[in-house]
Amino acid sequence: MAEPVVEPVPQDFEMHDDAEYDFEDKVGVEKDLSGDGGCKKTILRKGEGWESPEVGDEVTVHYVGTLLDGTKFDSSRDRGDYFSFQLGKGKVIKGWDTGVASMKKGELANLVCRADYAYGAAGSPPTIPPDATLQFEVELISWKSVKDITGDGGVIKTIVSEGQGWQNPKDADEVVVTFTARLKPTPTPEDAAAAASKKPQTAAELGLPVVASSPEGGAVFEVGAAPCSGFAAALRSMKHQESALLLLKPEYAAGVAEVPEGQLLEVEFTLSELHRVDTPAPGVTKKILSELEGNYNKPNDGSSVTVVVTTRSVDGATVYEEQREVTFTTDEEQVPEGLELAVHSMRAEEHALVTISDPALAAAPEGAVAGTGVPAGAGAVYDITLKSFVKAKEKWEMNNQEKLASALSRKEKGNAAYKAGRLARAARQYSAAVEAANSIQERDLSPNPAGDADGPSPAALLAQAKDVKKACANNWAAVELKRKNWGEAASQATKVLELDPTNIKALYRRAQARMGLGELLEAELDIRSGLLNEPENADLVALNRKLKVQMRELNKKEAKLVQMRELNKKEAKLYGKMFAALGKGSSSSAEEQQQQQAANGEQAAAADATDAAPMETDAATAPAAAPVVEAAA
Repeated sequence: MAEPVVEPVPQDFEMHDDAEYDFEDKVGVEKDLSGDGGCKKTILRKGEGWESPEVGDEVTVHYVGTLLDGTKFDSSRDRGDYFSFQLGKGKVIKGWDTGVASMKKGELANLVCRADYAYGAAGSPPTIPPDATLQFEVELISWKSVKDITGDGGVIKTIVSEGQGWQNPKDADEVVVTFTARLKPTPTPEDAAAAASKKPQTAAELGLPVVASSPEGGAVFEVGAAPCSGFAAALRSMKHQESALLLLKPEYAAGVAEVPEGQLLEVEFTLSELHRVDTPAPGVTKKILSELEGNYNKPNDGSSVTVVVTTRSVDGATVYEEQREVTFTTDEEQVPEGLELAVHSMRAEEHALVTISDPALAAAPEGAVAGTGVPAGAGAVYDITLKSFVKAKEKWEMNNQEKLASALSRKEKGNAAYKAGRLARAARQYSAAVEAANSIQERDLSPNPAGDADGPSPAALLAQAKDVKKACANNWAAVELKRKNWGEAASQATKVLELDPTNIKALYRRAQARMGLGELLEAELDIRSGLLNEPENADLVALNRKLKVQMRELNKKEAKLVQMRELNKKEAKLYGKMFAALGKGSSSSAEEQQQQQAANGEQAAAADATDAAPMETDAATAPAAAPVVEAAA
């Protein structure tokens, strides 16, 4: 019989083309798993899937062990019973830990284990001689994933049946779990040794009594508010409909059952339902009741969407609008803003419960087709299913004239929202307008011989796009000033000044933002730059006066701080002399008293200076509201 081909597994490698490294499992090809010839594997029958067991997993195998001359020394098949052990924990010979870790479920393989990967120089008399190389025919029947979830042995999870999908619950998600809990003695070293040769018995198999269980239909709670910390830790690692066996130390079981010292809480635990909770926008919370796996497409602005929706009060007691099916176009203010924000985050056929805590987002616009009947100043809950939608063109599908038209439309919507005081919507519209205008690139333009007769020339198109960017960034800065988002306001004003360095409104707004940030010298530079171009600008003159007042107040605080420091030094020196004259201590103790007095003075001065932090604690020093929104070009 010809010698099998040996393919060493590279230890440190770089990925090249498929011809150089072929990781496909091949029947009949021997691989050096250890890299030093100590453990080699030849697949006799391929397994299923792509997953292999991991360190700590409880694996179940059938095996036949022989010497190289074919003499059989052990066989689980002859005993008619599977063999189970914990992988990678030294419970079996090194060659098994190495070889089984590379196998797939159902795989049948031949492992050749050198003496240092088997029973070493001593062997295992009388069946295994010293320095013996052994071979094993191993079939991987199954494995249970066993994980130390918390890293301290506080929560050990053994997967009983795999879940669905790929997502793990987050703290805000709502779950429905079923569980049955029993007390179980902490395993002893003798128990661990016995578990290497036979399946360990669970508390249920031992007939131990139930100490806690879920109500009929399951326990419902948010992951972050789980009955005990052990449940929360386990859930964060689970998938929908996964079943597991949990072993909880007393501190991780508190809240579910009282666990005496020397015992563990064993819990049969199933994640029956997972309702993911998202926050599409501040004041909008969406709990997903059902969704299709693998469907990731969502509506965009301008989509035609069809939904089935019921509108209720936040407490669910009052139905504001009975269930109805409606079709509307997103971003056209045909439904309450909160409802539209939720729809933007949904996938086709998704069913969700959307809670609007901000009354402004629950208010129905004039002519709304859904979400009506909500009283003024009240929030709402929408039970909504997104039946279908047809997306509008994405920017990458538009030509340059369509991109410009989109930018101008967004700008007008932003202006309307700003004037109506709907600042969050205004910011979103200005952001989308800037994004659309930025997508118009000179390299994408071709000469237009017909000129404006059939469309704007490339130069005109770029000039219009630049004007939209300037106007929208300037107005966006005004929005953020009203919201006191000083950093974002300064950033948007700076973008305008990069296009137009002498833009008066941008200089004025950036100066306001910088005053809000406490950057008074930088604010002064912006005001000076604006006044150089428009010395009589009333807004800049007024802002300059306000800045001077703020700077004088700051200077007074700083001068007071310096005076207090000097006074404290003098007092410390005086008290030091007094203590020395009265003989209250040695010169060294008087010196210590002097240092303590100085330190106390520094602390008092620093505390006083804290009250002077500009634009943070004194609302009276906040910048005045920005002038009216820049008119649309």
